[in-house]
Amino acid sequence: MKLYKPALAAALLASGLVTTQPAQATTQQATATCSFKVPPKLAMTAAYTHYAVPLGADCPSTMYGARWTATWKNGFSETVDCRQGSCPGVSLQTKYVPVGKVTWVGAPEGGVDQNNQKVATLLPAYTEVRLGSSASVNAGRKGTRTAFLTTVWYFNPTTNTYARWAGRKLLLQYQEIGTTTWKGLAYVTTNVSGQASYTYYPGRTRRYRVYVPASTSVWDFYTPSISR
Repeated sequence: MKLYKPALAAALLASGLVTTQPAQATTQQATATCSFKVPPKLAMTAAYTHYAVPLGADCPSTMYGARWTATWKNGFSETVDCRQGSCPGVSLQTKYVPVGKVTWVGAPEGGVDQNNQKVATLLPAYTEVRLGSSASVNAGRKGTRTAFLTTVWYFNPTTNTYARWAGRKLLLQYQEIGTTTWKGLAYVTTNVSGQASYTYYPGRTRRYRVYVPASTSVWDFYTPSISR
């Protein structure tokens, strides 16, 4: 019996002698993501300050290379080139890096494997750079009287040294022995020498510390606690 082509095809399909192939995907297989774990707050505390920055746990083990670039408002840019799961970290040089917010942007080609094939989309990272601050608090107690002397510094990027911070408002805090809550005791302001004093009569031993609030260009700071 003579079969025409359409009838032959139908017969073969019915008999199971012909199978169909799945259509090829028209879009590229979705890739993983990879995070650059730069801290949200970075402080410049020397002419050259270095921070170690790891990759996130979301980065695939097959990723061989990845890079992120930050461009500051003055046009200076820094690129971190990561290889085999390790990054060289972020370097802040006061000669080039200004105070302010910056976004670390992943390379458009993404994270690639050893064959230079994309295996991860590089997520952006956000951070803010300010200058570091520091402070010390000394206290003496005589009877019920407790006197404090606090000295405050900020990092000066012009001289690359810490300088006394005059006219800065500070918060002296206390904590009752056996508790975990810090409470405000008094606000004081540093003099031209970057120092502030305070005296009061608690009548019992407490823990104390000083909080230096942040400014638009300097990060905040807590002193270690002392007991008097």
